[in-house]
Amino acid sequence: MNKAMTWTVAIATLASVGAVQAHHTGSMYEQSPIWIKGTVVRFDRTNPHSIITLEDRGDNGEVRRWAVEGPAQFQLDRMGIAENFPRVGDVLEFCSFPYKPEHLARFRSQDPDGVPRQLIEGHVMVLSDGQKQFWDPHGLISACIVSSDDPRQSWLDFLNSNPRAREAWCQQRGWPATQSTASSRELVEEIDRSIDMPCE
Repeated sequence: MNKAMTWTVAIATLASVGAVQAHHTGSMYEQSPIWIKGTVVRFDRTNPHSIITLEDRGDNGEVRRWAVEGPAQFQLDRMGIAENFPRVGDVLEFCSFPYKPEHLARFRSQDPDGVPRQLIEGHVMVLSDGQKQFWDPHGLISACIVSSDDPRQSWLDFLNSNPRAREAWCQQRGWPATQSTASSRELVEEIDRSIDMPCE
């Protein structure tokens, strides 16, 4: 490889690493989740994030679209997620984390048919049968648990059966955001007492 080619590759590599790091900073997201539910109208299995486009209707009947960020294509492959999942027409629910207001304008877009869609981070996916899937790590599982209507046992089952979710829980349980209130500290203690494999 000649010198010019080496420099070109090095510069391209540094640029892409910088873009990925900037894109993945957790400080871009709100710490309080919102729960969204809708029908899959498109799934883009791409890098650096896959995007599931969900559609629902607001109380006024207006169509709303959500562009739910998820794992990159190579991560989906490692997770064993089938090429045909999710399918158009599937109904999914997400514990998701919106972008902070100062970043939101950059991540709003409009589909070709003129319907706006809001980009959000999908942290935990809930399938139509109630089964949970740990989707993307930019968020707090504790915040999803606290804001959920599901029984606490269903979350324990999720953490016990999903290694990625358990790993994220163990990483996040000591974070200041997770320990910020008395109720969240009580949640950590409750989960720690009940989880099958305690965090080290």
